[in-house]
Amino acid sequence: MMQVTLDTTIMPSVVAAIVSIVLSMYLFFLWHRQENRLYSDLPLAFSIVFTAHALNQMLLSLTMIGLIPTGLDFFRVRALVVGGIALPIMVVLLNIWLHRFQKHHLRIMGLLTVYWGAIALFGPTQDIIMMLHLPLIITFMGGMVLTFIITWRTGRLKEVRSDLMVISTLLSLVGQVLLVPLSTAGLGLVSGAIAVAATLLATIALSNPWYRREQASIPMTSVTAEHHL
Repeated sequence: MMQVTLDTTIMPSVVAAIVSIVLSMYLFFLWHRQENRLYSDLPLAFSIVFTAHALNQMLLSLTMIGLIPTGLDFFRVRALVVGGIALPIMVVLLNIWLHRFQKHHLRIMGLLTVYWGAIALFGPTQDIIMMLHLPLIITFMGGMVLTFIITWRTGRLKEVRSDLMVISTLLSLVGQVLLVPLSTAGLGLVSGAIAVAATLLATIALSNPWYRREQASIPMTSVTAEHHL
């Protein structure tokens, strides 16, 4: 019985990690085969995001089976991994909302990276680390939802299914909020299913097979804010 309970607790995280890494590789391939590749392209950004998400899920799985003890040091590692989710999204948001200040993007991202890493490595407690990271987390989550709602309503980003990206981002947010309560209640399978669904929706939205079929005879171009917003 204990083995069954353990499996149902761990398997959602393992499945979510495997799905995330497979889809990350697919998005990287999608980005790499473009003729004009930019480091701010959405497929590349989300390839990095899904890779970090997969690593985060595996770390959670290792703690569940007792291979890694929880504590401040483990929390620091997870905070750095979560930075791999937040910072690529910040690159995208800078390119969309502050494209005219592109020459300052590298400096801004350098400062954000140093800030995130310093807080993760030197924050004295878990609560302080979470509190100091929270503004960036709110910015990238809220910024993504707002961006894709706008492009969804205006139809200005046809290469991406913005409606699916909105749903995916909201699902990810719900999954993170409910992760601890569901795991405590023995419903880790639900949180894992939410994570997998969000990842699949985001991949479908970014690859947008409907658009690819329509543009089959046209060379693929990069998805950048300069072209669409």
